[in-house]
Amino acid sequence: MAESGIGLDGRSELLYRKLLLRTSWRTQELAQALGWPTDEVAQAMEILRAEGLASVSEDDRTAFRAVEPCIALPTLLARSMREGRSPQPRPVEIDRFIALHERAAERVRESADGSGDRNDTSTMVERMVAKAERDVVFLVPDHTEGGFEFSRPIVDMALRRGVRLRAVWSSSVFQAPSVMAYARWLAQQDVPPRTVGTVPLRAMIMDGAVAVVIDESEGSRVVRSATELEPLCALAERLWERGAAVRQLGRNPGVPTTRRPRTEIVLRLLAEGLTDDAIARRLGCSVRTVRNDVASAMVALDARSRFQAGARAMQVGLI
Repeated sequence: MAESGIGLDGRSELLYRKLLLRTSWRTQELAQALGWPTDEVAQAMEILRAEGLASVSEDDRTAFRAVEPCIALPTLLARSMREGRSPQPRPVEIDRFIALHERAAERVRESADGSGDRNDTSTMVERMVAKAERDVVFLVPDHTEGGFEFSRPIVDMALRRGVRLRAVWSSSVFQAPSVMAYARWLAQQDVPPRTVGTVPLRAMIMDGAVAVVIDESEGSRVVRSATELEPLCALAERLWERGAAVRQLGRNPGVPTTRRPRTEIVLRLLAEGLTDDAIARRLGCSVRTVRNDVASAMVALDARSRFQAGARAMQVGLI
């Protein structure tokens, strides 16, 4: 089936759009809503999950939720650029898709009343991380299937944008079978988690300026006041300093750390206003290499100039 402008085949895009209409769906519900056989829904869902556009619901392990477009679609574009897929997703279409979704009726209210389910919380965190500029810290007391703390698209988004990413896990987190594979993946991205005996609360802190705190009995709330935010940030720093490296994630000479694609770094420096010469000096490569990267990015981003390429990459959340 033909690719859509956002980089999905038409059937997968239709399923993704349907997922975005509710906080979670069961496969049978989707089959009825779309008029598809259940096995076709399941196959299309696997494509979305593999591409980072869908996740298991935190509230119902038999249901699924959409990963927010501001996180999922730039990640899909970045992967397509790395792998040289053809045709490439069109940045203009991605930007339009995200903008239309953001203007739609809000499914999440940033309030302190504890309303909303855990999927709403993940949606809120995804939107916030997409705007992070410097630092994101996750405090993780336990493993939650489908939880934002174990989201590869969130990590990929933060690292593409040059954000420092840290995670402190309670030692009990490692009892979940899938956790070690994810921890190893984090280590390959050069952001391995640290572990302590007990993490007292579940939270995400962004740029030291805002946090989301989750309480199983009271729900989630956004923290912005300095009186509560400062001790929370201090707690996160203490836990990070006390946290121990996970020995099972030790450096393996045969498995090098995954380096961010040079093109992504070039685009970020380009958006900061650096010249090709300055970028080449920063990266320790030739000016010709930088110019080749810029030329490739211009094609992928459908940009008419190097400056437009940097601006468009920032506009669609690629960097």
